[in-house]
Amino acid sequence: MAYYKELTPVPNTGGEVYIHKLKTAVKGNWYCRIKRLNASGYFKKSLKTTDQFEAMKRANRYWIQLREAEENHIILAPKNNFRSLMLEYFKFKDKRSVNLSATRAVRYQFLNYYEPYFGSWNVANVTERAYMNYLNKHRLIKEKCPAMRKKPTIRTLSVEQANLRSFLMWCFTHGKMRVRPDMRPIEKNEWWIDDKSLIDLDKPQRRDMISPDTYDIWRRYLRTVPTMRPRDKVESDYHEVSRRRLHFYLLTVYNFVCRAGEEVLNLKFEDFNVQPSDIADNAYFMVMTTKHGKKIKRGRSKVRELVYYSDYNYLGYFNTWIEFLRDKGYPTDPDSYVFPVRKRKTNSKYHKGYKTYDEWEGDYKPLDSQSAGRMIRSMKPKIKAWADGNGRLTRRISEEIDMFSPYSVRHIAIRQLIVASAYDFSRVAERANTSLTMIQDFYYRYGAKPEGRLVSRHPTPSTENIQKYDPRDIETISDVVNFNKVKKYSK
Repeated sequence: MAYYKELTPVPNTGGEVYIHKLKTAVKGNWYCRIKRLNASGYFKKSLKTTDQFEAMKRANRYWIQLREAEENHIILAPKNNFRSLMLEYFKFKDKRSVNLSATRAVRYQFLNYYEPYFGSWNVANVTERAYMNYLNKHRLIKEKCPAMRKKPTIRTLSVEQANLRSFLMWCFTHGKMRVRPDMRPIEKNEWWIDDKSLIDLDKPQRRDMISPDTYDIWRRYLRTVPTMRPRDKVESDYHEVSRRRLHFYLLTVYNFVCRAGEEVLNLKFEDFNVQPSDIADNAYFMVMTTKHGKKIKRGRSKVRELVYYSDYNYLGYFNTWIEFLRDKGYPTDPDSYVFPVRKRKTNSKYHKGYKTYDEWEGDYKPLDSQSAGRMIRSMKPKIKAWADGNGRLTRRISEEIDMFSPYSVRHIAIRQLIVASAYDFSRVAERANTSLTMIQDFYYRYGAKPEGRLVSRHPTPSTENIQKYDPRDIETISDVVNFNKVKKYSK
């Protein structure tokens, strides 16, 4: 109590309430200290008055409020409002998170959706009923929620709610709430929404449902059509690198049947291995080991890395990409990013988002999902025009181009494994590093002969049409990636 002075008990409170001043204070205001009954420590608050009689009245009111809150299992504290704890939560996540882009997305949701509505609330009052009112009176009303650019889908609301529930659970585990939060998922309770016209029910909840034709149009366009502004006569190096990088990104997702996003984008050349084929001479496939993405070190998961396998053509694509990067002056040593982006040096108001470059060492950072998504959205009208000029634009393909995303590529790769390669579902699940249940739930309808695939568990790969390489063809790649340093692929 060295920093207290004039410590005075408040009458008729049983010695539970004291008022005092601070030795270091200049204004001489009174403060109160109230013993808690449902948590450790004291409730402390400035009374904002220099009058002792007024200070005792205000301290007495806080005492009554505190006891009423405790009867309702609420831990009342000066900084237990949603806004203050939200900022503490962000600091906690910044220290613990390995997925910084995901943390930024959560921060955006809280600052633009939750904080304007729940900012002054005690977190213990953010209940299921309060969440329902939030949806109908704020989140789904454009005038009340200006950050909303378009109608959200149930899937979007579900992701946002999952982040809110994580925050409330953090508050509970850190002693800010006495009762564990209980909030059912919106995905199974759509009836909470009073006006269904305020959500997007027409948009497919799986945004990646496209056809092989649409993927082929995107792939061919990115590989062959220069990206030029109206005033350009030739494609700049910047636009060429951006276009070819996006092309190789989508091709990598398709070839390895991996998840789009950080699982691929954060890879370095040392994360790839070259394996000679046991089936055909001078044929090779590649092994990709990733330590990034949503499946790695999440919750109770003990997964530390995921391993994916390419087909026989991928080594040629990889070799071409290395040669292209070297031609454009990008580093290709084993510790370099496979999808590099040059970091800007400027801090002007036009580049205010680039402060996030500080988290990456050196002059390069990996391409991020947001940048790839923006580029894809900006190219959709051009791709439609190009497809139309080549006689390939139909109403169905036009709609699929509109809904195309990097996740679409993984979907079509899984679909092709089932339809074209005749993989059984267990092998598809193993190749895609996902659960058999997910494959059965979403892709069973693509199996023309599902019974045959379930019985024939290990189809023998054909030696026909396998891409062959002369040993000299892999000289470019051999000093960049690991060569034959992992266990043979189990057939």
